Amino acid sequence: MDPFDLRLWEGFSAALSSPCIGSPIIDQICIDSRLISSPHALFVALPGQVEDGHHYVEQAAIAGARFAIVRNDWQPAKLPAINLLRVLDPLKAFQEIATAYRHQLKSLIVGITGTHGKTMVKDLLQAMIAPTKRVIASPGSFNSQVGVPLSILNISQQHEIALIEAAVSQDNEMDRLAKIIHPQACILTHLGKKHLITFGNQQALVAETIKLITVPPENKWALIPQTPFLEPYLKQIKAPYYFWNKETPFLPHAHLLSKPYEVEMLYGIKFPCGTYLKERVNAGFYYFMDLLNISVKAAWLLGVSAEVIKEVLCNYILEPMRTEIWKSPIGATFINETYSSDPQSVDQALKHFEHSSTEHRRIFIFGGIRGKKENNTSEYRRIGHALIKNKVQMLALVGSHNFQEIINIVNKTKSPLEICHYNTYRDALEQMQAHIQCNDYVVIKNERKEPLNNLIEIFNDSIASNQCFINLAAIQSNIATIRHKVGAKTRLMVMVKALAYGTEEIRIGKFLSTCGVDILGVSCVEEGVALKRAGIKQTVFVIHSSLYEISKIVKWELEVGVSEKEFITALANEASKQNKSIRVHLHVDTGMNRLGCSANNALELATLIKDCPHLILEGLMTHFACADDPAQDFFTFAQTQSFDAVIAQLKKHQITANYYHASNSSAVVRFDFNQYNMVRVGLAIYGLHCSEAARQAMELRLALTLVSRIAGINYCKAGDTISYGRSYRVERDKQIIAVLPIGYFDGLHRHYSGKGYVLIRGQKAPMVGKICMDFMMVDVTDIENVAIGDAVLIFGEDEHGQYLAPEEVALQGDSIVHELITCLGPRIQRIFIHEETNQKS
Repeated sequence: MDPFDLRLWEGFSAALSSPCIGSPIIDQICIDSRLISSPHALFVALPGQVEDGHHYVEQAAIAGARFAIVRNDWQPAKLPAINLLRVLDPLKAFQEIATAYRHQLKSLIVGITGTHGKTMVKDLLQAMIAPTKRVIASPGSFNSQVGVPLSILNISQQHEIALIEAAVSQDNEMDRLAKIIHPQACILTHLGKKHLITFGNQQALVAETIKLITVPPENKWALIPQTPFLEPYLKQIKAPYYFWNKETPFLPHAHLLSKPYEVEMLYGIKFPCGTYLKERVNAGFYYFMDLLNISVKAAWLLGVSAEVIKEVLCNYILEPMRTEIWKSPIGATFINETYSSDPQSVDQALKHFEHSSTEHRRIFIFGGIRGKKENNTSEYRRIGHALIKNKVQMLALVGSHNFQEIINIVNKTKSPLEICHYNTYRDALEQMQAHIQCNDYVVIKNERKEPLNNLIEIFNDSIASNQCFINLAAIQSNIATIRHKVGAKTRLMVMVKALAYGTEEIRIGKFLSTCGVDILGVSCVEEGVALKRAGIKQTVFVIHSSLYEISKIVKWELEVGVSEKEFITALANEASKQNKSIRVHLHVDTGMNRLGCSANNALELATLIKDCPHLILEGLMTHFACADDPAQDFFTFAQTQSFDAVIAQLKKHQITANYYHASNSSAVVRFDFNQYNMVRVGLAIYGLHCSEAARQAMELRLALTLVSRIAGINYCKAGDTISYGRSYRVERDKQIIAVLPIGYFDGLHRHYSGKGYVLIRGQKAPMVGKICMDFMMVDVTDIENVAIGDAVLIFGEDEHGQYLAPEEVALQGDSIVHELITCLGPRIQRIFIHEETNQKS
């Protein structure tokens, strides 16, 4: 940032708690005390979910910060010399300073908002502007109440254009952001349903997002999508507005030239000046044409010529903004990160090491910051410190960037970090292949996004035939949606039984900790112990256990459901023997007739638990038998009445539990049982529903996608039969049958045979013949240009935007979605992805 006089902030005089030490001119504002590098710095002590900035004011003072913004009621120990600025709300003060700083700037500021696509638009647009104008953009996805002020403070007077992202997740957030950014031009990317999260409906999200365009009245222009959702707000937009998804004579327009689902996408761009560009991209992501039209039109409005846009696009490689996490056959975990755009994005990448344990070796493959081959001293010095802080043990530097500052930091701190250098990404992987061990944690962060298949091909000897993609961003979104429904005071238990519904319980469990989930549920003791052995920090609850497992329950301090006198007594004795207190949940059967004590026995058992000094009655629980079925709602309500009666009976005898829980996923999405203060969800976090009624009750994002590839093609004639038992007979003169390398060992059971379909090149390919152990056959006669290696969508959403609901697939096979996903076999590679979202930083 440029030097800034704090007296321009209206709250400065009132906040200063003692006479000013030195000049009120600052040239750095930090929310992380480790990043202070100027004697004229201001440190802002922001409270966070995990850390409170007030704990680091002393470190900020030692680092040389001149000022610190703190809460009014904060009472520090003796501090080194530093000016404390006491305020009611440090975040609000931080935003006010950023707003005052923004009004000193002469840059043309472009605000970018929308539900998704913001970061990709920002980065491509920055690349188009950079050859002719001095441009700066928000670091990474810094688009929140904290990220936007940080982005504004990065701008200096030398910048002609600044591209600033803004994102909202709750009502009234955009009012603050619009005031801080005060944009002269605005881009609205998409208004899809991907990030509804805490908004009750689509229209509420649109109303909040559009404020960035309607609040500042002097916008030069706005670029928006033509969509029915925006029609009620168009009159509020005072600036000239243009639709990026509609062809306009005075703006460039991109259009697709090739057919969808081709191996290479051919596109063309018509410019108003008469220039025409024809280019291709070797990926079929459905959002690419939108990305092009938004970026090209915005660049044109900002004065970028057709020649410059053409030159940028000729060298452009489509790099999806998503992180991919893959475990290799030898057990090493690879995190393939998005491209490196700034030190902040490197910080985000290094956070993945927090999910590793002490037995995991930490390896970082780094290819430098995009566009920073020279004048990178401060950025790379910061990255060097971050590597030391995150205890990276091996650093593989890739390419021709000047990494000397990183090496200097490592040498200066005498870190045991091993450094090696490679010319290319492929060289690094191929030469490191022999040294990668089973427990290694490898994070890859380069100046360009490396294709995941390249990584898999090296460490798996070929690309994978079958892959299940688990979208962590969708899970995070679904958890937020569920929290919004049940309320902040209701505790959320997430069930990770059955390998977290066929995904991977350890990774899901650790990820859920970042979503604020502090208790995980499993079915059996072995599942709970596995979580604890893997270093899971959350509470682990076991639905049921047997007498012979009691010692393990106490040893690993698991919470457990109880319903038998003999078990409770034995558990109490073992807890006393090991001198531990064990939390138990009394399970009351109200109609499921699977586990639990009868309502008549609940008081006796609760009294027994209360009288055991080494047992704590943590919860009282029951389980709904048919919460997904509206026809059975009378039974569900009868269950709640029975459960409520038990609770009342215990309270009458002065027996209470900390938590009362009954609702599973279907009950959470369909009902409001406000008398209970915990819920147990499993299927819902993956965006899956047990019934149509549950689906209609709450809109969630699907987090699971299963894809395969065509392994063989057979050309058949009338009369030929397909697969075992010859149950399918070819009736057409010519019929093309594709063989997929996925069968009932992989989870597609024989009862799916001939009942469903898959999607190939966007078209339905019916299943034919009996499903085998390792293969299944589909009819591709009516699909053009089918070839071996073509991607096949079994269920979920593919890169072209095609969608096939897992619930529909399960229904076609006379099954349920629980069975479909939990039966996915071990040969299917699980790949965790985390796409661009409205991040908190």
